[in-house]
Order: sequence, then C-alpha cells, then structure tokens
Amino acid sequence: MSVLRLERVCRYYESTPPVKALHEVDLEIEAGEMLAIVGPSGSGKSTLLNVMGTLDRPTSGRVWVDGEETSDMSDGALSGLRSSQLGFVFQGFHLMETVGIVDNVATGLLYQAVPKRQRRDRAAAALTKVGLGDRLDARPTQLSGGQRQRVAIARAIVADPALVLADEPTGNLDSSTSRDIMELFANLNQAGATIVVITHDNELADQLPRTVAMSDGQIVADRVKAISQAAGGVS
Repeated sequence: MSVLRLERVCRYYESTPPVKALHEVDLEIEAGEMLAIVGPSGSGKSTLLNVMGTLDRPTSGRVWVDGEETSDMSDGALSGLRSSQLGFVFQGFHLMETVGIVDNVATGLLYQAVPKRQRRDRAAAALTKVGLGDRLDARPTQLSGGQRQRVAIARAIVADPALVLADEPTGNLDSSTSRDIMELFANLNQAGATIVVITHDNELADQLPRTVAMSDGQIVADRVKAISQAAGGVS
C-alpha cells in the first residue's frame, strides 16, 4: 500500500520568468520503505518536502497521503492529517528549551484529543524507543546534539504516523553522531516505520535502500538497491 503518491505535481513561484521549483513530479512511496531524496541546493528537494508534508499546496497536480487525496482539503483538515499521519524531523531540532523532553514529545499528540496523562505516557514510551529512557527528566539544554535529535525523532513517531519526513536530520551533527542517528532510523524502519530522508549528502543517501535524485525541480533518477546490497544497512 502506498503511503504517499504524487501525480504530475508542479510548484511554481511568480516572477519573471516564473520559478519552476517542481515540474511534473511523479513519486510513490510504499509502506515500510526507507529512502533518501537527494540533490544540491536549489534542486527542489525542500519544496518537495513541503508538498509531501502538506505544508505547501502544489500549483497543479495531485497528492495522496495514506490514501487520502489532499487537493480539496481545507487548511484545518490538512492540519489534522499532518498531526495524525505525518511526522517531521528537522535539522534544527525545534525543541522547546524551557520544558522537559517528555512534554516536548507529548506536543506531537496535542491535536488528537489524547488526555494529558496518556500523552505523557506515550511520549515516555517513544523516548525509550529512541534510547532516552534513562533521561526522561531532562530538558533539551541538558542534552547533546545527538540526544536532542533523538527527542525530535521521538516527537515525530509518537503518534505512529504513516510517514516520517526527515529534513537534513544529520546536518548539525558530527560524523559519529550522524551514524548513530541513521542507525536509529534504520532500526525504526525495520520495526515498520516508513521514512524519507531529505539530504544533500550523496554518501548518506547511498546507504539507504532507495535513492531519489532531484535536479532543477524534477526527479532525474530513482534507484532501488538490490536486496543483498541494502541488507548491510546503514554504516
């Protein structure tokens, strides 16, 4: 079953001449996949992330998220879809520094009418899943960069979304911590999570089972590695 499908998606910005950030993009992502979307700055991958995550509407074309066609959805309906079906991980973490990490993660459930106690219990379970079960009393200011990113990942998965979108998730981390974060993503994927990593790092992208390459607003390559090649996982 596909969790995301884009059909002839275009995203243009008004200027003279118009900027074609995305042009005639077709993409389908199946449940349980882990893939990289790679390309240099200006290739359109950030615009593609925004469209996939329903943060931005396409100029034309159609987008389905977990089987739901989004073109005619109201802003409120899209917000509800994002809160239940999409998880986001950003390069800059985007954590609230003044509250504990359990409450940071619990915000991922605010728009689902989950009672406060259940939100905190599920947040603690998500933090334990990403290896922070022994730091539940911590605040973000007490954590390393890698630990902060683990908090952000826990927030992204706490609602058990259909798709996790990670935008340059290792961009602010050293090489050793980056490997740890990518290994965490691989483990979450093996447990059933569908994960898309947006990156400019070709070396990182080559470690994932599928790589979608972008240039000038278009997909120029879509490569799935052989099972034996991908079985080695992220190193």
